[in-house]
Amino acid sequence: MIRIKLPTHKHSLYPSPWVNRCDGCRRVGGYFKDGYRCYECYLFFHKECAETTLETIHHPSHREHPLSLVLDWPRIKNCKLCGECLFYMFYSCYICDFDVDTACAKNPPPNVIEYPKAHEHSLVLAKDISYFKCGFCGEGSEYVYRYRCSLCRLEFEIRCSMLALEIDYPYHTKHPLKFLTKEEHHFSDGKCRICGKELRLKFYHCSICKFSVDVDCVRDPPPLVILFPKAHEHQLSLTPRKISFDCDACGLGGHRSPYSCQQCDFMIDQSCIDLPEIINVNRHEHRLSRRLHLSPGSWVCGICHKKVDWSYGAYSCLICPNYAIHTKCAIRDDVWDKLELKGIPEEPQEIEPFKEA
Repeated sequence: MIRIKLPTHKHSLYPSPWVNRCDGCRRVGGYFKDGYRCYECYLFFHKECAETTLETIHHPSHREHPLSLVLDWPRIKNCKLCGECLFYMFYSCYICDFDVDTACAKNPPPNVIEYPKAHEHSLVLAKDISYFKCGFCGEGSEYVYRYRCSLCRLEFEIRCSMLALEIDYPYHTKHPLKFLTKEEHHFSDGKCRICGKELRLKFYHCSICKFSVDVDCVRDPPPLVILFPKAHEHQLSLTPRKISFDCDACGLGGHRSPYSCQQCDFMIDQSCIDLPEIINVNRHEHRLSRRLHLSPGSWVCGICHKKVDWSYGAYSCLICPNYAIHTKCAIRDDVWDKLELKGIPEEPQEIEPFKEA
């Protein structure tokens, strides 16, 4: 796996097929295709945010002075275009105290939306950070700007302002999906078909197929296919269905929307796509490597001391041939130090096991 050192972060970053949030521009929810993660800080970045190289930009929203890239800031500030809190990475004018996040630096929200899809009147950007409930998704928000209808006095999150009440969804092509509330319709199991999270107050639904998907997964759906050698050598395709399966990476049962390889009959849970390859844990003196499967035999996990099914993925020691641990046991917070060691030369002396503080 490629380790990348970028000027936007102090630690090495690792590519990921998607991220569900960005700690650079503070966007959250859904799937943002291609990104980076820092195992040490548990931070995630959009690809374009992490690879930001322009230390100074000229922005149409602030023509008076150039804006400079800021990394790390001792106090919370707010983006002057969308109101989002700025913690880590943003552009700033030190003269005017004008700040914008990296997302608005690239695509600033318009001041007026003449023809929104979810409302019959035009919407105007209101630079108000008081608490409000979005008139579309029903979620409460504060400290962010919103779009407001001056006729109806309804307010909408910026990211909901262009969603429609009925959509064609690429992962459910049989029928269109309609926007519903939980009170309007009986739905299957109360969880999003794509990400598995509990459905919130409002969501999209196909009553014929009992297919439900949350707003986040409509705004930013997962990639239909990925080619990510760290997870598997062949292309993987999303199966957007409720389906019981055993994840080949960890051996645990899954219940919906895995990625699978048609060539190998390989299936992997979404949470296992981005597992580290070489790690150091606090229960063993040597590095452990991720294996697609162990050699046939009777294996016992060095962490939980329960049986390890050799036919599924696990972590094992190259020096101690009988030592292995479950995939999920290996990445526990109290076991792993969050360092990916792939590409880092091993010192000649013994590596001290990670000690939990």
